[in-house]
Amino acid sequence: MSDEAMALRFGGRRWQFTVAAFAVGVLYTGVIAAAGVEVRLGGRDVSLLVGLATELSFGLFGFLLGRSAEVRSAERRTAVAERAALERLAALQARLLPAEKLACVGQLASRIAHEVRNPLAIVRSVVQNLTESTPEGTEGTRRSCALVLEEIDRLSRITASLTGLARPVLPRLSTVSAAEAVARVEWLARHFLEARPVTLRTAPGPATATAHADPDLVCQVLLGLISNGAEASPDGGTVELGWQVGEADVIFRVSDRGPGVAPEIRERIFDPFFTTKESGTGLGLAVARELAEAQGGRVVLESGDSGGTCFALGLPRADRAAP
Repeated sequence: MSDEAMALRFGGRRWQFTVAAFAVGVLYTGVIAAAGVEVRLGGRDVSLLVGLATELSFGLFGFLLGRSAEVRSAERRTAVAERAALERLAALQARLLPAEKLACVGQLASRIAHEVRNPLAIVRSVVQNLTESTPEGTEGTRRSCALVLEEIDRLSRITASLTGLARPVLPRLSTVSAAEAVARVEWLARHFLEARPVTLRTAPGPATATAHADPDLVCQVLLGLISNGAEASPDGGTVELGWQVGEADVIFRVSDRGPGVAPEIRERIFDPFFTTKESGTGLGLAVARELAEAQGGRVVLESGDSGGTCFALGLPRADRAAP
């Protein structure tokens, strides 16, 4: 409500109190007159003047009462607005602190990764050549080389994740079909799910659902959530991906039937570098939240219907996006 409209509303209340009190005064003087009460001063009948003064007094009392009500109402509204502003400021600060932490770590990591990436590539090439030149029958040496290659690849993935934190997220927003995004994610997920005994199952949602987002970032976030679900799922388990349309956003849900998230750590799972996995970096969910918020969306942890974990990615609906 604008200040002008608020003033008119308050002014109307003031005059409503005045008219109501004046009407009570008229009723009061009318009852006195009907009872035959006369007021004389110096032998003259002044009942009319006294009645008029009484009515004006009632009106003035109503005006002052209405003004007092306006002041109290304005104070309450101001207090509510200040409280809402403080809550928004606290929420903004809570969002800025992790972002600043990620940015600082990303800048440091990019410098470290620059120095580490080339030596890692050289070491990997040497180990790969050693593996290929190792004669048959030396399985112990081959297993050792394979272990070294796995660790080198893991370090490469960690440095790549850290380097990604240093780059600002600049989404290219457009109208994204939810069905096409899920089909693309399903196709891409087949490659890293082939080595795992986990199945990805999609649950089709509204075919006309569209989001105002970056199609590449949408796929990146969903693939990360699917990867987390696959790692948490038991052998032969299933990761489900579906979507639905909310009042103001399109909601993608990724759920698994793993052990779930303990209540005492639910508030920390999006913190950078927090992980419960032995080989985890603690960056996947932090990056997913950053990418979602860069598109005007959010990633939240929901309770699974049948146990396990369910993450929801909410993105603004294209038909509700501002032009």
